[in-house]
Amino acid sequence: MTAWSDIQAHMRDKYTLEDDTSNMMSMVWSYDDGRTQKIVVRRFQAFEREMIEFKSPFARAGDVDTEQVLRDNAQLPLATVALSGAVYLAVYNMLIDHLHMDDFDLVVSRVAAVADALEKKYASRDDF
Repeated sequence: MTAWSDIQAHMRDKYTLEDDTSNMMSMVWSYDDGRTQKIVVRRFQAFEREMIEFKSPFARAGDVDTEQVLRDNAQLPLATVALSGAVYLAVYNMLIDHLHMDDFDLVVSRVAAVADALEKKYASRDDF
């Protein structure tokens, strides 16, 4: 069973972190074409269970046609779209104890890829 401490150790070992706090870590995912995508991984409690959230910003509210992004949301293979303040995010949540560490890097890379694809579509530049 995976614990938050396992996730922290993995991220510290494998990635260059921007933030590293007791309940949240972040990094910048880089692509060969020079684009980057910030990924935030945090733990939280819900339903008396420990959860993990992967999130990545992709656009500001004024950049997005709300109806179109909701239509795009229905087609996303992994992650969902959320609006936090004035920033749109690609978000994926799961129970920590259901996360296999073999899948962690896949989830991080896929959330980054979804956010980057949405950013290419909606934002005028690589802001996030």
